[in-house]
Amino acid sequence: MKKLICLLLLIAGQWVFNSATAQNIPFPQKDISDVLFGSKKRKAQPQNDTLIPRKFYTSFLPIPGYNPALGFVIGGGISTSFLSGQSSSTRRSNILANATITTRNQFNLNIRNMIYLKDDQWVLQGDWRWLIFSQPTYGLGINFNNAFRPPAIEQPMKFNYIRFYQTLYKKVLGPWYAGVGINIDRHYDIADQLLDATGSNPFFTAHYDYSTLNNIRQDQYSSVGLSANFLFDNRDNAVNPRKGQYALMSFRINNEIFGSTRSHNTLYYEFRTYWNPTKMLVRPHIIGFWTMGQFVTSGKQPYLEMPGISWDMYNRTGRGYVQGRIRGENMWYGETEYRFPISKNGLFGGVAFLNLTTATNEAKQQKLADEFAAGYGIGLRIKMSKKTNTNIGIDYGMGRDGSNGIYINLLETF
Repeated sequence: MKKLICLLLLIAGQWVFNSATAQNIPFPQKDISDVLFGSKKRKAQPQNDTLIPRKFYTSFLPIPGYNPALGFVIGGGISTSFLSGQSSSTRRSNILANATITTRNQFNLNIRNMIYLKDDQWVLQGDWRWLIFSQPTYGLGINFNNAFRPPAIEQPMKFNYIRFYQTLYKKVLGPWYAGVGINIDRHYDIADQLLDATGSNPFFTAHYDYSTLNNIRQDQYSSVGLSANFLFDNRDNAVNPRKGQYALMSFRINNEIFGSTRSHNTLYYEFRTYWNPTKMLVRPHIIGFWTMGQFVTSGKQPYLEMPGISWDMYNRTGRGYVQGRIRGENMWYGETEYRFPISKNGLFGGVAFLNLTTATNEAKQQKLADEFAAGYGIGLRIKMSKKTNTNIGIDYGMGRDGSNGIYINLLETF
């Protein structure tokens, strides 16, 4: 498999080399609709010029597939982009929604929004979810086979989950914003399936050990809080950025008087930057960097509400690992991705990526940066809408100890 991946990378690199000399030559751009239904030949236009203010541009994606954490999956996704004002002063907004069912009796409903109101004076950012779910956990920290600690044991769990995050930002100066948010996490009907506390050969799971140690009930818990947020965003396009930066700092207060099971405070940061070394607009080569971290500043948070791989806003962290494979009281994540064109008409593109994760396990005195888990891979991009620059992403990622996975999404990873 690794030889096949290397071969695909070489082929993609050759395509990139062959197309690089033609980047400045105008060429009609195409998306899936053009291929399926035909299109009139026309010169490529700047993306913003093709969008009409207050008109919705919607892309649909059937979601059939397989995921080691979910089994066979079927469902659909919708990505809607629009301008609330003139393109010269208002960034492109996006609402992404998807619903899926799986062969493991799971139901997932996700709605995310990043909405820029007229002249970018106000910004709405939200992450809403309802899950009827099952997923194994693997303990806290980085638990892989090495000379110092054995690999983690897969510990299956069932639970239902509600997430409601919504933040309202007000422009302060230029691309700087300040805002307040409501943040609700609720896990209920939790079943720790491997736990056996009364048998002749008892087995205590990581969830049981952590919850017992910190006096947190195990069948249900919630974190309800208010957050103070600071945002910097000068990206040219939130759907598929080609230049600019995005930075977020959020301090969240979860208190029992709000409805939290245990009072605790967390600090979250995120930073993304994009570089277009070719300076091309139609078929650019983009190098992107992404880093994020979440840290407990006081108190104890419930086990399933700790930061974990692929539990970020768009479930994109940690390609190469199953969701929840890495979890900790504190977590740091970093990724870089190279995005390149394959076809001159913009229909096909490719990516190559590398990511690193580290997490803590305070009970075992594992600190941040004591150990890292790396993931890497390649992917294909198919243009879903040239007007909004929305792509379908199909990625193959690999990680430590033979971990791997296929990831299908609307929008870019970051």
